[in-house]
Amino acid sequence: MIGDIYSKTPVSTFQPSKEVADFTSYVQKDYSYGQEILTKPWMELGDLSVTERDNRDKMTFNAFVDENVEDPSEAWKWKGTRSKARNKAIAMHAQLTAGYIIPMFMAQNENDEEDRDFSDIMRDIIEWMVYNSEYKSSFLAVSMGMLVNTVTYLGAEYAEVYQKIKEKTAKGFTTKEILDEVLSGFKAPVYSAEQILISNAYEQNIQKQRCIIKRRFIDYTEAQAKYGDHENWDYIQPGVRSVFNGSDGIFYDIKDDDHPFLVEEATYLNRREDTEVCFLGGIYMGDSDPDANPIRHRDNRNAPKYNVTPFGYQRISEHFFFYKSLMNAQYWDNMLMDAQYEMGMNRIFLDTNMPIAVSGSDKIDSDVIFPNSVVAFQDKDTKVTPLLPQANIGAMFAGMNAAERSMEESSVSGITAGQLPQGEQKATTVSIAERNAKTLLEGVGKTLAESIVQYGDLMADCAIQHLTVPQVEELAGGKTKMKYRSFILNEKVVAGKSASKVIKFDESLLGMEMTDEDKRRRNLELLQETGYPNNKKHLYLVNPELFARRKYLCIVEPQRMFPQNQEFMQAMAMNLQQVFQNNPYISLEALTRRTAHAFLRGDAEDIMQEPQQQMMGQTPQTPAGAQAMNKATAMGMQGLGVSA
Repeated sequence: MIGDIYSKTPVSTFQPSKEVADFTSYVQKDYSYGQEILTKPWMELGDLSVTERDNRDKMTFNAFVDENVEDPSEAWKWKGTRSKARNKAIAMHAQLTAGYIIPMFMAQNENDEEDRDFSDIMRDIIEWMVYNSEYKSSFLAVSMGMLVNTVTYLGAEYAEVYQKIKEKTAKGFTTKEILDEVLSGFKAPVYSAEQILISNAYEQNIQKQRCIIKRRFIDYTEAQAKYGDHENWDYIQPGVRSVFNGSDGIFYDIKDDDHPFLVEEATYLNRREDTEVCFLGGIYMGDSDPDANPIRHRDNRNAPKYNVTPFGYQRISEHFFFYKSLMNAQYWDNMLMDAQYEMGMNRIFLDTNMPIAVSGSDKIDSDVIFPNSVVAFQDKDTKVTPLLPQANIGAMFAGMNAAERSMEESSVSGITAGQLPQGEQKATTVSIAERNAKTLLEGVGKTLAESIVQYGDLMADCAIQHLTVPQVEELAGGKTKMKYRSFILNEKVVAGKSASKVIKFDESLLGMEMTDEDKRRRNLELLQETGYPNNKKHLYLVNPELFARRKYLCIVEPQRMFPQNQEFMQAMAMNLQQVFQNNPYISLEALTRRTAHAFLRGDAEDIMQEPQQQMMGQTPQTPAGAQAMNKATAMGMQGLGVSA
């Protein structure tokens, strides 16, 4: 959207109305200031700009080595890196991504009363969104980005994009528009620091930024699929940016040599003014009225929100927006270790092939220097003297070990990363190192959890605004009807049994008031519909109006972000089985299913059988069948989503 205009710069064919031109000029100023924030040196980043800091940290992570040698006499020296900083980042990333983090939710009604049923339904819908989008791959990318970059953003977007297809009919081929499933649905794009422009570098809460600008370069055909129907689409050219010149009020076309076949998509968002407008190559793609462009992402109160969340490794100060990456924290220790290793390796090379000084008339060269050679000097005064004194190589490598221990203080220890402890290390030392690494990991986890909480709120907004509303379904004869969505989650554990959960938003519940007896009768019908007691799925009916009316608070517990290993869970399940085996308040069947699931996961149901009949003379406290039926009915009543 910005660029240098010269006397020979061609005038653009795009010359909009004064209102659009004034708005474009206003956005260009924010764009220019956001670009300045990225390129301005900051004391918090070591007197480097965000772009320079990111480039340096990327080189550290990629173990960059400058192999260019201008002086031939220096070519023999070892050029390389131990890649310790990169290895630490990979080990930390493995710990952070030991499990995909799915936020928990607590639903509240207008009276601030907790509703656990709607909380569970929201969590299930968010889980469905996770497994039906690129969230998993995006989570891996953003968790690695927070270790390498000053900031990495994760977006929560929902799009409906249509594509044209050709259908063969009796009269030939006709063109029809269908939903493009590749570009449509919930999306979790990852943005780098340079792709999001902010307005205040000393405001950490992104929702308090006066404005943000999301920018990326996309293919011309993708831009056409999203914006091809706009009245200004004919002005879009790949590799060209239209820049508004405020001095004469004219747009000029500037050639973009860095992206000759792409189009810049810059989306301006201003939360306070409730404005969201996209510019393609600097050309306005909003409504003809600049004031009629509300932000698309909204919460259940219909309030606008920025739909991106920043992620980072460590906060630098109490106000600075950008983060200190792991590569930034490890930079100087990594450089010191490489310098020490370079000196040590070069000295080993010299000690192995020691340069010598020869005095006398005899010739000493590579012709006589080889293993087991015996040389007789003719000149009795000939002497061979090493040029370098004996070096203390051990002290060099001791310094490397000290630098490596310093690097572990800002990341995970080698033991946590899977390395075996050294033989001379005591168990107490290993335990302390593990505890310190766990403390550091939980600290990083809290920073990650803070961002996940913000992102979970955005996901809940998308679920309420787009997934709980009816869709138009085309029927035979060209007729249409409104239909709500259903969500299927496979391999879920319900009451200790592995089954499929089906969540259905039912329009018949809208405005309906049901007594407890009505709910019970309806749930018995659902049990029969699912084929109880041999059912392989659980059906939950939800009132979409009540579900959307709730306020959902996102919760992430850092202590639970890092799952226990399977052996620990199996041992805990076996202990619980023994402790609660004779407890009358515990369902032995459900506990047995939990224990079997800890060992066999989805195959646990194959080894389960129905509880045997009670032996003669014994009276159970609660019949097994009635107990199971009561639980199933209660679960079904939760799924109705109708307030009592």
